[in-house]
Amino acid sequence: MLEAQQNEHQVLKIDIRGNITKFAMVIEMAGIFLLFQILTDGVFLSSLNLSNLLLQGCTFSILGIGMVWVMVSGGIDLSAGAVLGFLANFAAVLQTQHNLGTTPTILFTLIIGTLIGCWNGYWIAYRRIPAFIATLAGQLIFKGLTLLIGEGKAQGPVSDSFAQMGRGFLLNSASIIFVVLTMCLFVAYTLKKRLSQKSYGLPVLSVRLESFKIVVVVGLSILLLVVLLEYKGIPYAIVLLFLLAAMFTFLSQSTTLGRSIYALGSNRDAARLAGINIPRTEMIVYAFMGLITAIASIVFLGRVGQATAMVGQSFEFSAITGCIVGGTSTLGGSGTVIGAIIGTMMMASLENGMSLMNLDSTFQYIVKGAVLLIAVSIDISSKKNAE
Repeated sequence: MLEAQQNEHQVLKIDIRGNITKFAMVIEMAGIFLLFQILTDGVFLSSLNLSNLLLQGCTFSILGIGMVWVMVSGGIDLSAGAVLGFLANFAAVLQTQHNLGTTPTILFTLIIGTLIGCWNGYWIAYRRIPAFIATLAGQLIFKGLTLLIGEGKAQGPVSDSFAQMGRGFLLNSASIIFVVLTMCLFVAYTLKKRLSQKSYGLPVLSVRLESFKIVVVVGLSILLLVVLLEYKGIPYAIVLLFLLAAMFTFLSQSTTLGRSIYALGSNRDAARLAGINIPRTEMIVYAFMGLITAIASIVFLGRVGQATAMVGQSFEFSAITGCIVGGTSTLGGSGTVIGAIIGTMMMASLENGMSLMNLDSTFQYIVKGAVLLIAVSIDISSKKNAE
């Protein structure tokens, strides 16, 4: 009996060490929510504000999904915000000046976004220009193109059907079904992962501890659902975010492409010796980044209804900071999609809470800069300790 308890305690310690970033993020998120709930006299956790927070954070989280692949591969994309702004203006111009329908506008935006990603990928993968320089150049180019196509004026409003991409909500019944299906998938994934670990002789948590983790996640999801149903339900954008997260998590963990991306970021020379086509892998990573940026631009434009030359400013830094806070290494080789989403939502929570407190934008920039500096410092320190 004593030996079994010792084994369980040892497995728990292993699990905590292996997921220390996730545990820390959960605690930090809870602290942020509690702090702003007190400082805003209960407004922060209201159904209206939580819904707005999810919609605001969704754009950054979608960007984070693409950015985590870029950073895991050992790269960076400083053009993401400018590209998002360009694509949002491009889509708005198609809608307002050319009377293009919602479906063709979305298709054109996705295609152009992917081609822009391939453009970045070409210079980085095949011309061997450092990602920092190539994407910084791209940032300047697409800021200029945004001013060119938008003529320095606000473009909009977009059609009601397009706006649903960023402002639409599931019916209450559909929201309930979505959460139930999501929780079923989560439980199935957790159990499958547990069985896989056991089959390979890896340590697993006891049934009691595993059940506790599942109950906590399911309980928090139900609580969030109840709060959101008091307003309008679950936003379409959150459903899209979930589908993208599921797809990219699968690609990261269960495909040759995903393993190649992580291998590339961990050790470029070893990846080359292992037969990985490095230029092609990098090209694919940046092509996906362009596609993801296009999706984020569609969601953002749908939410705000119009585009200006200022759209996308500093969005790349919010996505990068969120990824780092979520456990993505600045040195490449490690990071998860779920961590990036939690990290970007945490940054959105900070921004939302400070806005509710009517804090000056100057102070907000200082706070976000400090968070980025601390997150990078922790990442580098953890790498040194691991060595």
